[in-house]
Amino acid sequence: MKMLREMAVKKPCSFIFIITLLILAVLQYKPAVLNYTTRFVDFAEYMLQHGVTLFPIADDLQPYPDYTVLNTLLVYLVSLPFGRVSVLSMGFPFCVAAALMLVFIYKLGALHEKRWGAYGVVFALFTWSFLDGVNSLALDVYPALFTVMCFYLAYAAEVHQQRYRLLLVLAGLALGFAFRGPIGLIGPASVVASYYFLSKQWRMLVVFCLLAGVVLATGITVLAGAAYVQGGEAFLREVLIMQGLGRFSSDHAPRYYFYFSAGLLTYGVTAFIAVSVIFKKGKYFFERSPHPATNMLLYLTGWVLVVIVLFTLPSSKKARYILSITPAISLLAAYIFVDRRRLFARTRDTLLKFCLNLPVGGLVMLLLAFIYSLYAVVPLQPNYLGASMGLITLVAVRPWMASRLCGHPHREFVIFCFGAGAFLLLDMFFFNAVTYHLELANEPTPKSLPYWFW
Repeated sequence: MKMLREMAVKKPCSFIFIITLLILAVLQYKPAVLNYTTRFVDFAEYMLQHGVTLFPIADDLQPYPDYTVLNTLLVYLVSLPFGRVSVLSMGFPFCVAAALMLVFIYKLGALHEKRWGAYGVVFALFTWSFLDGVNSLALDVYPALFTVMCFYLAYAAEVHQQRYRLLLVLAGLALGFAFRGPIGLIGPASVVASYYFLSKQWRMLVVFCLLAGVVLATGITVLAGAAYVQGGEAFLREVLIMQGLGRFSSDHAPRYYFYFSAGLLTYGVTAFIAVSVIFKKGKYFFERSPHPATNMLLYLTGWVLVVIVLFTLPSSKKARYILSITPAISLLAAYIFVDRRRLFARTRDTLLKFCLNLPVGGLVMLLLAFIYSLYAVVPLQPNYLGASMGLITLVAVRPWMASRLCGHPHREFVIFCFGAGAFLLLDMFFFNAVTYHLELANEPTPKSLPYWFW
């Protein structure tokens, strides 16, 4: 424990990466892969059988146009030493990307105050859509990483007066394209452009937009060339449609309100508190000489709005598509622990009470799920044993923790981590378990895989 404490103080980024990587890897546990992610299993298994290709190959051994090959390549490299694909080898690249995203959340907040970054990381772990995106192998985890990485590099370049970091931002955009195609570059680029716009760096805005356009054009050229080499002209057209204009024209209803309502609700308490911070601090955003922290809140608000508006344009809409707002809303919400004025006192107190009572609330949810399942046609199937043991342990620990923390300088942070721990237990043993069994009932071809690498 002493060694962990020293590591957390002296090497916070390494500590955050290792701990969160372990947490996210544990949350990956499931007996089988379901829904659209079953195709990722096929991609990796076919690559193990037939070798590396320029695009993933599907059941008919034809290249698949909707995805770039980089994620499949990472899964292949992780699986190769063991000779087979497993749940952990499928999820490991996503867990690494998500853990790195949390590291950059900390680094971004720590540019102003270490406490801001630390609370931001815990808020991200308190965000259901983020955890679900990692657990369900959503490729949108990669753009989320490159968005926060590019924003951090651009913002830190201004703070430290290191303009050469713009080259690293462009490298981040190129990686975003490599993992997710054009949308993997456009999202992060739009966020960085909004930062230059709101900070009134007009020259940097123009230069960045031009260079980002060059990176995008280069990426499209390489993508088109790879498509032509592997599948010919017909496949090239298919790739350009599926990864380009095809995302804007679909059979789905537009639902322009989705990300401003139900889509945002899946981001839970983090999104709610972030919106509260925006409304309470918004009147200070455009003062003549705002505080640097207030400027940061303005840039984070611009980040959230740009992503939501950008993904409102395509007809197809899912909550995971805007996963790259997670770093922004996490740091916005974390501000309630940075600003110690009475403005956020009630919000802080309410959140901490919620964290302390969450284990008891979780046990009530388990009881309600059990009663519901006695009469329901399709019963809910949470992991009663794992959830009840974990939550009862937290309920038992709470009085001891409360007595030890009285007057402790880090009391609020420990209580918040206590609540996040309860939420992670519920996510693994309740939400994931219930969702898995409901989806399994409707899944015609589940991919049963071992959890461990070997």
